[in-house]
Amino acid sequence: MNAQLIICDRISNNEQLKGHSLGTILNHLTIPVLPFVIELHVLVKLFDLPREESIDTVLTITHSNGEIIGKTPTSVLRNYRAEDQIPGVDQDLTLTLVITEPGILYIQCMVNGETATWYPLTIRLQESQVS
Repeated sequence: MNAQLIICDRISNNEQLKGHSLGTILNHLTIPVLPFVIELHVLVKLFDLPREESIDTVLTITHSNGEIIGKTPTSVLRNYRAEDQIPGVDQDLTLTLVITEPGILYIQCMVNGETATWYPLTIRLQESQVS
């Protein structure tokens, strides 16, 4: 099985086209003050799944200081792709996190209790302008 995570400022799910439209893909985010609430949109792409089995997925968000600052509920996913496609699933999630210090966030995708992939996101504090 293979997994990918993409972190964006927005994701739209188009049911008619059976796909997602992504906003800006984020590698870093600058926030104005601490603490600050951020909203992240996550696209989880899993492929080469067992065709007839379900899997459990969880996202864990850890700050570079080791503190776990967020965790999603477990999602049970399975393949719904056609026979002529590689079995897989796409899942979009919205995370709301309280940021209390700058640094790197690690968004980790766990599948059946094991790390499948992870994504780093740098959080920067905007420098204040003194007039």
